[in-house]
Amino acid sequence: MEKKTTQITGILIVSLLVCTSLVAVITLSPQDKGAYTYKLNTFDSYDDLQSFLEKRMSSGRSQDGLFYSPNVMISKESSNDAAVGGELPPSYSTTNVQVAGVDEPDIVKTDGTYLYVVANNTVYIIRAYPVFEATIVAHITITNVSISNIFIRGDRLVVLGNTGMYYGYPLLEDDMMVKSSPRPGMWWGGVFQTAVNVYDLSNRAAPSLTKEIRIDGGYFDARLIDEYVYLVATQYTYNILYAVDNTNYTLDVPEIRIDNETNSISPDDIYYVDVPELSDTMTHVISLNLDTNDVVEKSFMLGSSQTMYVSRNNIFLASIHYPYYPILYDSGAETNSAAENQETTILHKISINTGDITYIAQGEVPGVILNQFSMDEHNGFFRIATTSGNNWMENSQTSNNIYILDDTLTQISKIENIAPGESIYAARFLGDRAYLVTFVQVDPLFTIDLSDPFNPRILGELKIPGYSEYLHPYDETHIIGIGKEVDPSIDADLVHTPGAIYYTAILGLKIALFDVSDIENPVEQAKIVIGDRGTDSPALYDHKAFLFDREKQLLVIPVSLYEITQEVKDRYVDSEGAETLYGDFTFQGAYVYHLSLEDGFDYQGRITHQSPEQMQHTEDYYWYWGSSSTDITRTLYIGDVLYTISDSMVKMNNLEDLSEIASISLT
Repeated sequence: MEKKTTQITGILIVSLLVCTSLVAVITLSPQDKGAYTYKLNTFDSYDDLQSFLEKRMSSGRSQDGLFYSPNVMISKESSNDAAVGGELPPSYSTTNVQVAGVDEPDIVKTDGTYLYVVANNTVYIIRAYPVFEATIVAHITITNVSISNIFIRGDRLVVLGNTGMYYGYPLLEDDMMVKSSPRPGMWWGGVFQTAVNVYDLSNRAAPSLTKEIRIDGGYFDARLIDEYVYLVATQYTYNILYAVDNTNYTLDVPEIRIDNETNSISPDDIYYVDVPELSDTMTHVISLNLDTNDVVEKSFMLGSSQTMYVSRNNIFLASIHYPYYPILYDSGAETNSAAENQETTILHKISINTGDITYIAQGEVPGVILNQFSMDEHNGFFRIATTSGNNWMENSQTSNNIYILDDTLTQISKIENIAPGESIYAARFLGDRAYLVTFVQVDPLFTIDLSDPFNPRILGELKIPGYSEYLHPYDETHIIGIGKEVDPSIDADLVHTPGAIYYTAILGLKIALFDVSDIENPVEQAKIVIGDRGTDSPALYDHKAFLFDREKQLLVIPVSLYEITQEVKDRYVDSEGAETLYGDFTFQGAYVYHLSLEDGFDYQGRITHQSPEQMQHTEDYYWYWGSSSTDITRTLYIGDVLYTISDSMVKMNNLEDLSEIASISLT
């Protein structure tokens, strides 16, 4: 008989307004600083819980506040036979993740034989190897669920998403507006529950459902560590505590359904800690054992939690807290110090140990983080990079910081005031080193020694035009950076004014290789620039779109190419800068390079899923309607075959010469 374990516990911690996923929230401090005990508390009844939430909500309103939303690549060997179409699956690429051994959900996964692709709100199971036998063997759709991403582990497929449905963007076809199939981007209705479906793939052609979970709140993020899936869902407090009128409320207790069994959260299983946050979001954390189907669920009130970092032992949830700015919200209130006007990042540490979930600690650091790569845990210490301040308020300026915290999230050391006036564009922690890219006019790459966590030191700085938005290790002494090229001479009279934002100086997509073997003297060893102003890549903001394999000397990224004709450049010169100097959309697809320390970037070619007619879209069309179903979003390899994936197809090309082998339609 299948063992079922359902543990429902919660921790309520005063927090800010959440906005479903990676969104910033501006709010006010609801209490005076220095009044917090950080003691774990619980409730005796639902009436106590309701009174607590009403008090917190009332406290927030009384402030005259305004709330708004503003890797390691693993190559697995199962055979020495890497020939195209060989009988046994050769080496293959896996999802580019931040922490080795901590898998991240994605829209494409492979096990070396099959591809599992999320497209058109469907999971396609594709026999991908041998390549000449490639075909769709099954597809999965889930009624009333919008599929976000998936995990694959052996014969278990985990599908993650939200209840409710998207409606697609309207597209133009032969100059006529037509309806498309549902595509991610816009909700038809609100998020009601997070959905988890687990399938047995013993027979790939006939997947069978083995576990189904529904929990109140929207899907936030997930990780897979060994046999355990750890999932986070968030739920607005106003979906728990409904306002009947200005003075009366009703409580709707969150529920979780596992298969056919539904449980509510008991009031004596709900806890809170009085940290300086506004209580407005409940965060649910679930662990699921894929070997036994056991489920553990605990609920924490953690506020906005815009960003999640996960090590093998802990989940760290970060919420950005913007304090009361009199310049924005002129209510006549006065602040005691500049520090009280400083934005902070509030951290929550949750232990994950073979499926067990335990709340450990909370902490706070000045400034705001960029993304998950701004955080890291190493040898029991938590490291975080933040940007403080702004360049638009009087007597204010940005600066950047690194803070190191112990296992209780107590700060033990710091480096502050890095690159005043600039902001962090990329961060990467790698063992005893950290790398920061800040930007306003040029791209300073900072190399930082963290070998002594009590005494972090900046050892080197490289200033070059442009900036990186994603940093990826090539090896222990070289770093790959992806960002934009910048020509500081363009509009130089504007560029060098304090706090200036100058988009005219930003050029095409830049990929650079940095030599950091001498950590005190980093060097840009090689670089390439793709296209002109407007050229973009999802790899800039989604590391899972980045494919790199050092042994194969392979680097592949999807690119939306914008190019400026000589005629436009001439008009720009003749008009003395009055004409718009912006590229026209000319191509979308995967750019393929060989990358080595000896030869740098060696362009091999490019692959597209678009027809010649589609590539003739005007710039206005492409930007107005968003990405196309033919946009390549992921790439991977199995043996000597490169697979490119879009919502419309999977295409297979020979890695030796990029000649097309076959393609499979997904529409």
